[in-house]
Amino acid sequence: MMSGDASSGQNRGQQGAAVSVYCAAAPELEGLGGMYFNNCFRCQPSQEAQSEAAAASLWELSERLVRERAGARAL
Repeated sequence: MMSGDASSGQNRGQQGAAVSVYCAAAPELEGLGGMYFNNCFRCQPSQEAQSEAAAASLWELSERLVRERAGARAL
């Protein structure tokens, strides 16, 4: 149930931070990386998130946008 009081926003923030805190502090995850977590449970990323072609395309787009905003010297 959602309410309009300030504490509800704080609770959502705490819940949102829980995954980051868990991943940073959980001893069973020490030395591991590259995993996707949702609600403190490891999940498989979508097929799109695992696509090498999508990653390359996004990287190229990111470089182009940075170049347009900051100029060639930024890269």
